[in-house]
Formats: sequence, structure tokens, C-alpha cells
Amino acid sequence: MPTSHKLEYQQVKRFLGAFAENDIQALSGFLTEQSVLEFPVNKANSTLPFVGQHQGLKKIEKCLSSKGKLIKTESHQFQDLFVDGNTVIANILTSTRCRDTNEQIDFDELLVVKIHTRRIQSIKSFVDWSPLLSSLRPKQSEQIIEAIQDNDLDKVQSLVESGLDVNVRDPETGLTALMMAACRAQVDTVQYLVDNGADLFTTDSKIGATALHKACQGQNAAIAKILTDAGAFIDAVTPTMGHTPIMDALWYLAPDVVQHLVQCEPNLNTTTHYGFSLWDHLDYETNVQSTDTGKEIMATIRANLESYKEECQNRIQSQSIMKAIESGDTQRVKTLIESGENIEAVYPHVNTFSDGHNPLIIAARDNHLDIVRLLIDAGADVDVFDWVFKGYPLHKATYNGRPDVLREILKSPKINKDVVNVKGQINGYTPLIDALWHGFEECAQILLDHPMCTLGHVAHDGKNEYDVACQVFGVEHPLTEKIKGLITNKAKS
Repeated sequence: MPTSHKLEYQQVKRFLGAFAENDIQALSGFLTEQSVLEFPVNKANSTLPFVGQHQGLKKIEKCLSSKGKLIKTESHQFQDLFVDGNTVIANILTSTRCRDTNEQIDFDELLVVKIHTRRIQSIKSFVDWSPLLSSLRPKQSEQIIEAIQDNDLDKVQSLVESGLDVNVRDPETGLTALMMAACRAQVDTVQYLVDNGADLFTTDSKIGATALHKACQGQNAAIAKILTDAGAFIDAVTPTMGHTPIMDALWYLAPDVVQHLVQCEPNLNTTTHYGFSLWDHLDYETNVQSTDTGKEIMATIRANLESYKEECQNRIQSQSIMKAIESGDTQRVKTLIESGENIEAVYPHVNTFSDGHNPLIIAARDNHLDIVRLLIDAGADVDVFDWVFKGYPLHKATYNGRPDVLREILKSPKINKDVVNVKGQINGYTPLIDALWHGFEECAQILLDHPMCTLGHVAHDGKNEYDVACQVFGVEHPLTEKIKGLITNKAKS
């Protein structure tokens, strides 16, 4: 650069070196209020505070200062340096250390610099910041917490879309981002977090509350609906106090939330870990209200709960077939079926052994063979599970070792391969594994001989049919050898 209005080559190197070292003082002599520094921004790096375009001394200094707070430059090396008139293109390898994690990070940086009248007109830096982002990710994820504290949905969206952990926790409260947004009644933020994979089922690290518990504290029925629609457990119990969400809803004077939860058919007969029933809790909270408004709210909540309690009792009274099955009254069941009784009725959630069960599941569970036969002949659904144990009719038969009940269910015209090999949601056991687990050889033989039965199903504990048979019956038992042979033949075919 021989002409006087251009920077000399050595000046260019000094400037670039100062830039690589993040030496703001040395750089300032080359900059003007018209100078522009740009670190191109994209979805992946948008969480870094220094990316973007910065014009003028103060903004450039602020940008580089922000960058310097994150990384410390230890050395730099010019890979290439090309000068063409007023344009400088440089490739610099910079060794840095992340100040937060002390992790060494090397950057391969491409710089395009425009010069005008011996001053820098513009600098554009192209760098892959992903190593820095990976190093900073745990701390950056906490920015989601800050954004929720500021009720800034746009910031939450930007942070999540940049790849940060949607399930980040506030280290002080132990709440996840979803719990915080639910507790603060941020409807749109809750919906966004749920849509983007936030965990509904995890608990906070202090009390063991779920996001639905925190929605009750936030007194927001719309959020409670978002969570229950997404599958949140209506009767989740905190391991410390033993509270279900509806207990928290009445505790925090949230009648609209109570009304919504009642529509989800909760169990009103649970007891806290300190011995209170929901009704004790209701009485206690009513008595400590000192204002007329508080008393009116509790009266509204009580009316909702008592109305639902009465509805449950009416359903139980109307389900004559359930009472007949539980008492083993085959003739009464036959009469009820002939009169058009609903054979798919579901028992309400009232803290009993039959909660969420239908007639066939109860009959199979309680070993009422003739009633099972009546229900199968009447077209009872076999592809159905109970609410409590998530067991299918076939599971009930094999778990209890009833080959006669098992045969009747398998005669159903509605039986299919999926039902014969269905995995229970509690443990991943198929009906065959249930039979093996409890040592019921005849039930196991019936299923092994059934044309729809398949092998090789792995349960939650990592065991398949052969593993369970070995554990229960031993390696040399004929049943175990039969299973091994069937699996071997399947593998060969």
C-alpha cells in the first residue's frame, strides 16, 4: 500500500493482531464513528451478546468488551493475509480460553476489512462459534429462566430456537422453565414450551411438584388445560407433602382451575403425607380465610368438589353390572347384559381397586370365568386397559394364573396380534412375560402355542421371554428350552 491514504502493510498486521487479541485500546486509533464491525448473526449464534452489526466507536467497544468477557485470547497466528487496494482479507487462527469454563477453544477466523482514508470503514468476521456455544450452553440456558422472569416470550423463543435446553432449571428454586411460566400465568409461553418439548412429567427439585401443580399456584385455568390436554397427570402426588394438583388449586384459591380439574375426573379421596384428606384440607383452608372474598371463593370451590363427588357416587350406583361382577353374581350379570347394560362402562376414580376398570377387566382380574365368557359373547372389547395398573384383560388372566380365563379371552373375535403381544405400560411385560414371571406354565404354553404370539419383546428391565424363563424356571426347564428354540428358529428364518 504505497499511497498515503491507505494503511501500510505493517499497520494492517498491527490492526488485525489487535483485533485478534481483542485489544480495544489499540484498535481505537484505526476506527471512526462511521466504522462498522459485523459478526454475522444466525439462529445458532443469536444467543451470543456480541454478534450482529455495530457502528461507531462506543458500540464497537461495547461489542468487543462483551466478547472479551466470554473468551480470553491466548495467542494468534496469521494463516493468510491478502491486500487488494482498499480491501484486506485475512485468515487468522486464534487460540482462546472460555472464561466461564476455562475450556481452550481455537477459532479459524476469516476477516474482510474495508479501508477508507487510512481508517477502517468496515470489518466483517466469519467464525464458527459452535465450540464457544457448546462450552457456554449450560450457563446460556439460564437465560431462558431470565426471559421468563421478564415475561419475554420473544426472547424465550429466540433462545429455544438457538438450541438451548427447553428443560433448564432455575438453580435457586429448582423449577423448570415450564414450571416457572405456569406459575407466573404466562399462557403463551407455556404453550410454546409444551409445543417445543418441555417435560410435563418431571418434578421440581425442592418439593417434587409438577408443572400442573405450579399452574394451580398461578391460578390459571387456561394453562391447566394446556397441560392436561398434553397429558399431565391429574393426580400427581408431591413426594414431600403428598399434594395432588387439585389440593394446590384449592390451597391457592383458584376456583376456575378447580373447575377445570374436576372435568378431568381427579381422585378426590387421596390423602396428604401429613394425614389430611382433600376434605380436611378444604375445611382447614376455609377456616383460615379472613376476608369475605376468600370465604366466597372457598364456598365456590366446595360446591364444585361436592358436585363432582356426587356425580361419582351416582355413576357408581348406576353401574349395576360392576357390583354384580365384583360379587361374582353370574345370573345378575347375564340379566343386565340382556337388558342392555353398558358393558364398557368405566368405574370412576375414587381410590378403589376398580378405579378406571371396565367390566371385562374386573371379571378377568377377579377370576370369574363364566362372567368373562358372557362378556366376550356380548362383544366386550379386549383391546382396553385399566387406569390404575394399565393392564389388559389378557394381563389379568396370565398374572393370576388362570388358563381357563385366558382361553376365553383368546376366543374373542376381536383378538388380534397387537393385543396378544401388548406390553403393559407399567413394566413393558407382555401377557406371556406376566405368565412366566409368576411361574404359570399352562398360561405360558397356551400363549406360546397361539398363532398370534410372537417372541423377542424386551421389557423395561431389558429382559425378554427367554430371560424371564431362565430366571423363574431355570435354563434346562422344558419351557425355557422351548422358548429358546422358537427364538433361534425365528432368527434363522
